[in-house]
Amino acid sequence: MTTADSLSPAARHLLSLAKTIRHYEEALIRTSGERFNLFDVLHVGHYEVRTHSPILAELLDPRGSHGQGPCFLQLFLTQVGIQDFDAACARVAIEVSIGDLGRLDIVITDKNNHRSIFIENKIYAGLQKDQLTRYHTHDKSADLLFLTLRGDPPADGTDKSVVPNLKRVSYKNDIVRWLEACRKEAVTAPGVRETITQYINLINRLTQQNTSTNMKHQLTEAVLKDKDSFLAYTELCNVKSEIHASVLTTLEEKVKNISSQLGLVPNFPLPLGDLSKTYKGIGFSSSTLQQYGVGIRIEFGRSNYGNCYFGFHKLNKDLKCPLTQEIQNAFKDEFGPPFANESWPAFAYWDDHRDWDDETFADIQFGSFAIDLEKLIKRLVNVATQASAK
Repeated sequence: MTTADSLSPAARHLLSLAKTIRHYEEALIRTSGERFNLFDVLHVGHYEVRTHSPILAELLDPRGSHGQGPCFLQLFLTQVGIQDFDAACARVAIEVSIGDLGRLDIVITDKNNHRSIFIENKIYAGLQKDQLTRYHTHDKSADLLFLTLRGDPPADGTDKSVVPNLKRVSYKNDIVRWLEACRKEAVTAPGVRETITQYINLINRLTQQNTSTNMKHQLTEAVLKDKDSFLAYTELCNVKSEIHASVLTTLEEKVKNISSQLGLVPNFPLPLGDLSKTYKGIGFSSSTLQQYGVGIRIEFGRSNYGNCYFGFHKLNKDLKCPLTQEIQNAFKDEFGPPFANESWPAFAYWDDHRDWDDETFADIQFGSFAIDLEKLIKRLVNVATQASAK
């Protein structure tokens, strides 16, 4: 285990420099009010249909309320590499039905519908069977943009051999760069400019881009200053997995304490290192829950601690849970309408900690994460109590 005392002087200098720059950046953020974000306040930042598609469509629409005409759409076309598209006369629509083939998230058509762009927008949800292929079947000449947080390939393996006009687009790079270009054009429209800024900040949070451009530049200069500094940087990078493992050990103790206080038995592998894998998580059981064949569970839908959700998980998915309807009703009262499948009678995404990044690990070690976790588990216990009493 690497300790602070065993680090090289150059590595200790980089740590000190990073800490100083971070404190300065935090002061600027507090002064500018950057942490205030309406999307976060309203807890709508993760909704594809209710939030992201309408915002994107409104900005892309030459007739949109932004008042910038086709400028934003033309910048978007340039960003994603689409040429010879008449932006001035384009029309934009969302949730467009194409009959039995499905429903398109965003459709952009030029004058007289001669050419179309289909945008399939995926923040967290997965693809349905042959979804992109069906859209291609509807219009083989349309450009089909598969938009995800990080530009991931379609999980079903669809590629250009199946859909020749398929393009992968990412919020992290393409959308942020486009929005930054739009913000420059909206310099004389403060309401539009500030809304775009808040949306950029939301995307940066969703894609875990928490370090400012200025901080990145300063640290890059420090790392590349000389050979010792560069090797010190690699020295620090090499201990990240050990740091995560140590923080997860802290989490284990906090989970045990919370379980003991609430009369639950924690059910998770020790150590918690493999939580970074898909569909790994932390489970809790009690005599009441076991009686109905379910347990409380917090799990990750994506590797590297991504897409965290919580709810009631069947101990044996082949056995029917007699309290399914009661759990769903009580869950709805506590958290809102739940998702459900054959293994989960009721679950929802943990919006406050949906993707565990470095900030989350710092919060586990030094902050209020344990308080948030305890509140969540108490609410789930309350759901179980309400369901079993009916």
